[in-house]
Amino acid sequence: MRTALTIAAFAAGAFAVPYKRDVLTNYDVVYVTDVVTVTAGQLPTQVVSKFHYGHGGNSHSTTVIEQVSTEAKSTYQAPPPSSTPEPSTSTSVYVAPQPSTTEAPSSTYVAPSSSTPAYSSSAASAAPTSYQDICVEHHNIHRRNHTVDDIAWSDELASSAQQIAESCVYAHNTDVAGGGYGQNIAAGVEATNISAIITDLFYNGEEPYFAPNYGKEDPDMTEFEKWGHFTQIVWKETTHVGCYTQYCPNGLSNVGTGVSPYFTVCNYKGPGNYAGEYAANVLAPKQEATANWNTGLSN
Repeated sequence: MRTALTIAAFAAGAFAVPYKRDVLTNYDVVYVTDVVTVTAGQLPTQVVSKFHYGHGGNSHSTTVIEQVSTEAKSTYQAPPPSSTPEPSTSTSVYVAPQPSTTEAPSSTYVAPSSSTPAYSSSAASAAPTSYQDICVEHHNIHRRNHTVDDIAWSDELASSAQQIAESCVYAHNTDVAGGGYGQNIAAGVEATNISAIITDLFYNGEEPYFAPNYGKEDPDMTEFEKWGHFTQIVWKETTHVGCYTQYCPNGLSNVGTGVSPYFTVCNYKGPGNYAGEYAANVLAPKQEATANWNTGLSN
C-alpha cells in the first residue's frame, strides 16, 4: 500500500543561535517528523543564560548547563550529497519497508549519496528482534560509526513516550513526567518500521548535509532543518533513549489526510544540539558500507 506523508524538522535545542525557522517544512517525503530538545538535567559545571529560538516565532531565555569540553576538533569534510534531493524544492517518495513476513511496499526510497558514512558489521552483536532492541541498535549502529558510546534503553523515557503517543495528538509534549528530555516524533509509521525512521530518514537522509560541518563548534544554523535529527542521534553526551509507537484507531490529530494513524515518540536523556558544542559531540564518521533499515536485523 502506498502512503504519502510529509516530513518536518523542529529546532532541536539549538541554544544561543539567533535563527528562526518555519513552523513546518514540507518535503513531500514520508513522515511527519519533528524534533524538540529541552534543557538537559546534567550536573552544572557552568550555569549560563542562553537564548533559544524555536518554530512559530517563539523564543525565550533559558538557564541551562553549559558543558565544558576539551575534545579536539575533527578535520573531516565529506563531499556534499550528489543525489539527495534539496528538501525545499524537490520531492521523493518513501514507503517504510516491511519485515519479510509482511507485504512488501510498492514504492521506493532513493538513498543518499555514497558519501553517507558507514556501518561496520563487526560492531553488531546478535540480531535484535524486539521493538526495544531494534530501536537501541539502530541508534547505536550510527553512534559506533561516529566513535561515541552506545546509548541504553530507559524504561522511564519509554513510559513518558507512551503517555504522549497514547494521546493521539501529533504535537510535542516535553512536560510529561517532569520533562528534561529531548524528543523526536514521527507519524504514519508502524512499530515494525522503527529502524526505517532512525536509519533511512534521520541518519541517511540528513548526514550528508552536515558533513561539511565536522569540526565546527557552531555550524551554519540556517541549514539546521536538514540535519538536526541526525546530530541528536549521534550526539556524544546523549546516554539513553525510550520510544513508543501507538496506533490511533480514531485517527491522529494534527496531521494531514493520507497519514496512517501511527504515532511514534522517542525521548532522549542528554539532549543534543547545543550551540558551541558540535565539534565535541558530533564526531566525524568512519567510512565503510552504508547501513539501511534492515542492517543488523534477522531475515
